[in-house]
Amino acid sequence: MYDLALEGGTLVSGSGQLRTNIYVQDGVIASLDTDRHQARQTHDVTGLVILPGMIDGHVHFQDPGDTTREDFVSGSSAAAAGGVTTVIEHTHSHPVRDTSFLREKMAHLENRSIIDYGLAAHLWPEDLSRIEELWQLGVQFFKLFTCTTHGVPAVLTGTMLDLFQTIARIDALCLVHCEDEYITAQNEARLKEMGRTDYGILSEWRSREAEQVAVVMVTLLARLTGARTVVAHVSHPDVVDLIGRDQRAGASLWVETCPQYLYLNEGDILKHGPYRKFTPPARSKQEAEGLWKAIAGGEITHISTDHAPSTCSQKEEGDIWQCHFGLPGVQTTLTMLLEAVYSGRLNLQRVVQLTAEAPARIYRMWPRKGHLQPGADADMVLIDMNQTRRLSKEMMLSKSGWTPYEGVTVRGHPVATYVRGTLVAKEGRIVANPGSGHFLPGPGAVQE
Repeated sequence: MYDLALEGGTLVSGSGQLRTNIYVQDGVIASLDTDRHQARQTHDVTGLVILPGMIDGHVHFQDPGDTTREDFVSGSSAAAAGGVTTVIEHTHSHPVRDTSFLREKMAHLENRSIIDYGLAAHLWPEDLSRIEELWQLGVQFFKLFTCTTHGVPAVLTGTMLDLFQTIARIDALCLVHCEDEYITAQNEARLKEMGRTDYGILSEWRSREAEQVAVVMVTLLARLTGARTVVAHVSHPDVVDLIGRDQRAGASLWVETCPQYLYLNEGDILKHGPYRKFTPPARSKQEAEGLWKAIAGGEITHISTDHAPSTCSQKEEGDIWQCHFGLPGVQTTLTMLLEAVYSGRLNLQRVVQLTAEAPARIYRMWPRKGHLQPGADADMVLIDMNQTRRLSKEMMLSKSGWTPYEGVTVRGHPVATYVRGTLVAKEGRIVANPGSGHFLPGPGAVQE
């Protein structure tokens, strides 16, 4: 007898759809079968679509740290309600830089997550000697900045070459925030000298050129060293083209974008200011269209959220220079992609590729995560493609308490989320306890 049966749903993979019954035993997919079998729990899910749970490789839950913005309980709850079953978290305000703090963070989070999670480490310019021991203790990747941001110093070209050589030698992975240190600093100095505090400074400060210059340097070094590299939150199609040059030359590069670059634009920044302050910033509507084309064409490999919430009061502290960067997004990303299915930009198979299959392979969680074939973890999200909802702050489980998609009507919505066969969220409510999620050591972890 199986533990769980979901009968009559339509299972979606990156290659197609199948009407089948799903049987779960001991937290993993045990069988896919059109015949019916006995189970301790059986649910008729006829009419629903079943996707592998989303793997979000780029979130900031601020825990431990300044948890007025978010913590792991609230952040993982928002994720579960939105159909995310695995996250990889790193916190700028209280970053992991050594094994001592990584151990403390792992212990602190042991009973705080609703969903499965991995942890990433930050790299300061002086942290070269710490990379290997952090990798062996189980981080999923290393986060680098090419410009000073969130209090994290820039890793400049010479140091990055050394870091990438080490990353390549131990076969680790890095996620790189690409904006040029010198261009952003010069833009900031000029704009402040002019006395500018209007919302338009965001696009001029964190300019297209700053992102492009940094990407050229990062992707070239990735090709020269062989370092496995994800270019984070790509904001416009010219960047995709630049990455493609070194991909075609043999570099191990992946391209991440986020919904804010697909659905928001420079006009939103001018209207909403602090509530659209993230970096790189949103670009033009035409550039967003170019990103959609790159998604359809496969040049963009995966979608994450860069969930970096702040409360409304925090967003309104000081002027546009001083207020917090970042947006909440972990609860709404899959929903927004389902809306893109209705609008004809994507199909469900491509959604699965972008949110589950590609991240699982990039972060080396495959074949445990990212699909729903026998042997995989039973991380599943049930979708009602006929359900229409109007997104509102009242629905949001993040501590931030708001969404940039306030008032947007979406079609298709997660109605149930399972992690390893356990129901954790139903109709936007959390039905599991913190601690139901497990820590996932990275691929370099060594048993102690």
